Amino acid sequence: MAKLKLSSSLLWPLVILIIAFGVFYLKPWQAKTQETISVTAEGKTQVTPDIAKITATVESKNQNLDAARSQTEQKTAEIISKLKELGVGEKDIKTQNISAGPSYEIQIYPPQKPTTNQYSTSLEITVRDFKKADTVIATLTQNGASNLYGPNLTVSDEKAQEAKSKARENAVSEARNKGKELAKLSGRKLGKVTSIKEQGDFTLPPPIFAQGGIELQQKASQIQPGQNEVAITLQVDFSLK
Repeated sequence: MAKLKLSSSLLWPLVILIIAFGVFYLKPWQAKTQETISVTAEGKTQVTPDIAKITATVESKNQNLDAARSQTEQKTAEIISKLKELGVGEKDIKTQNISAGPSYEIQIYPPQKPTTNQYSTSLEITVRDFKKADTVIATLTQNGASNLYGPNLTVSDEKAQEAKSKARENAVSEARNKGKELAKLSGRKLGKVTSIKEQGDFTLPPPIFAQGGIELQQKASQIQPGQNEVAITLQVDFSLK
């Protein structure tokens, strides 16, 4: 019985010693350093502008400023009504600026003297159907609008997001191809994606400027939205096997 007790008393310290040695040897508290590879890739796609923005000014002149205001508001209301009849939504007609004050006669020598008062309202009209661009411009010029500018071609939010998503997809595919090539050259295999950082975004189409209503009406018939390139740059990190 004494020998059995002695063997048991020696067994547990031995087991503890073996466990301690294994823990020290394996060092589980030290995380293994994961080897990775980082690549930068660009994804591209094409997007067609689907929105044209046109700016127009409605103004009236009168010795009485309040009368000028009333005349301008009447003309503006008439224009808005006719635009709605064309199918332009209320959300696509936005008041940009209202200004009022004396109008001065042009003189070579100062001081300039006010000749009358003027009241003006600037509207921004968003055209979502390019086929209606000519009719919208004609409605503006035929109903007293002046100082027309545009069209500023742009892309709707929904269409822009679709294009960016496609560009990202292409960028990730390009990054994976680059990563496989580099991993092969180093005698390794490409693992999973560990990190993605977006570094680039796309730019909107440039506006088409006109000097006035006549020139804008000429340009409206020539609106060709074409296509604009959307480019997204990604930094993608992969693990190595």
